[in-house]
Amino acid sequence: MVFRLWCCVVLVLSASACEGSRLTGTLSGDAFVDTGVEDSAEPDAGPTDTTLEDSAAADGDDDDADGDDDTTLADSQEDVGPGDTADAADATDAEDANDAEDANDADAADTTGSDATGSDATVTVGAPDRILLIGVVVTPDVAFEGEVLVVGDTIVCAEPGDACSTSPDAVGATIIDTAGGVIAPGLIDTHNHILFDIFDDDDWLPSQSYADHTQWTSEPRYAAMLDVKQCLADDSQGKPDWCPLSYDGDGSLKCELDKWGELKGMIAGTTSIVGLPGTSKACFASLSRSIDSPQNDLGSDRIQTSALFPPSKSSGDGVCANFADGDTEAYLIHCGEGINAKALAEFTKLGTLTTVPMCLYAPQTVITHGTAFGPTEFTTMATHGMKLTWSPASNVALYGATTDIPAALDADVVITLAPDWSMGGSQNLLDELHFAAAWDDDYFDDRLDARDLVFMTTANAAFALAVDDRLGTLAPGMLADVMVVQGDGGDPYAAIVAATPATVTLTMIGGKILYGDGALEPAAPQAPGCEQVDICGVPKFLCVAETSTADKLNQTYAAIKGALEAALLDLDAVSGDGFDFAPLAPLVRCE
Repeated sequence: MVFRLWCCVVLVLSASACEGSRLTGTLSGDAFVDTGVEDSAEPDAGPTDTTLEDSAAADGDDDDADGDDDTTLADSQEDVGPGDTADAADATDAEDANDAEDANDADAADTTGSDATGSDATVTVGAPDRILLIGVVVTPDVAFEGEVLVVGDTIVCAEPGDACSTSPDAVGATIIDTAGGVIAPGLIDTHNHILFDIFDDDDWLPSQSYADHTQWTSEPRYAAMLDVKQCLADDSQGKPDWCPLSYDGDGSLKCELDKWGELKGMIAGTTSIVGLPGTSKACFASLSRSIDSPQNDLGSDRIQTSALFPPSKSSGDGVCANFADGDTEAYLIHCGEGINAKALAEFTKLGTLTTVPMCLYAPQTVITHGTAFGPTEFTTMATHGMKLTWSPASNVALYGATTDIPAALDADVVITLAPDWSMGGSQNLLDELHFAAAWDDDYFDDRLDARDLVFMTTANAAFALAVDDRLGTLAPGMLADVMVVQGDGGDPYAAIVAATPATVTLTMIGGKILYGDGALEPAAPQAPGCEQVDICGVPKFLCVAETSTADKLNQTYAAIKGALEAALLDLDAVSGDGFDFAPLAPLVRCE
């Protein structure tokens, strides 16, 4: 059964240690009782299977079995979009797409449509490498009034009351009192075609609802948009003939494309992104964690992605070999994207395309979309420990339908939530949370509550990516990827789901505050300095540039934005395709 119109997501609680819980299986809204800000007891246990896999990354070579960049399969090529098949990039024969409807183009400096104000958070400056956060802590297993203490890039304390501030590690720390703000793990985006995030639905929306992902990729306007992205990224796999030589080699704007997408996530509290950028670059080391690249600051990269379906037999065999060797701990692949029998048949194809049948039916495999799937497919996925990434807004924009999340829940599939890309209506993961919550209320009989949705974007996401030993929860020893949002501390999970970039008080990545309310800038890195931006009427700061002058790491927000704006105008003038893609999609839309 496929649910039509707009979309939602999944999960169920498996009881385990505080830093290892995840949601999977059948639940009702009452299954997750708000623990309250003073009660730190663990929630009721859910179904069985309470032990998480060991996801510790092994040391060793990062190369995959195909000898290509370890983040992509040999036949995945450069990312060409969420639904493309191996030949989709060359298809240009469909009818012209209608222009997208008018939308609010609010730039980072625009204030249209927002009455948000900054938080009342305050900072007492101390040691830059010791930061004490005071507020309502969501781990996310439990919620309580308390503190989180960060030393360097690591959380050393997350406890109720003042247990952290009285520890020896807190001596001389910078103190941020969030004034009742909600302190939570940074959001983890498990699926975002990040190089496309210079566009939004003013640039392209499908001209109709489609049955599967091989149809809309032939729309002329989409093909023209793809050419622009390929040109700017200097992608030899599908780069248009008209692309100026100035974008070759060192003239490539792939760094700027990636950073723009990461900035759109970072201001929404997103600290890690599976961006499917293709061959990685050193510049990916800044801003949000490019978690599917060696520049993820995790010491190793054990994530493979496949933007195309089906992968070749040799690539599939290589992935299975990587599973056996421990070189790949998470394999994210588009599959079952659509609502017809052709899309449904992709699940069977996934199990038969390799030399060893069904070797891709494995705990490492994360299915992206699965829109065509039903109880049979989800039961098979659960049996083999496979996971699901759900992108409802994009699904509905393309197919007028979304994944049968209740069936996935009933089968005990672990599910994550992700925005796919910015042409589907969700500019960031907070947008996708809003969409999922509304869809659940309207079409899933309120099966999910805010706590479930928070799990999908934190602990569940980390588990699916096999990084739950480092990310996804607030606990001692975890990396300090943290978001703080304004809202009702009495219902902190709902505050997270309702948050917008304007109400994100701060975003911390690896112990460094890179975005936040203007008043908190003294707690941010002082060199080389941050930039002031206006997010929907709220003064904020962004720390984009790094001190290194290598690999474009010293680029400012203004420089990144300026380069992309100028390039889009340049390509509109020379492409000859009759379509314009300037101006640059805004950092945030204020609606």
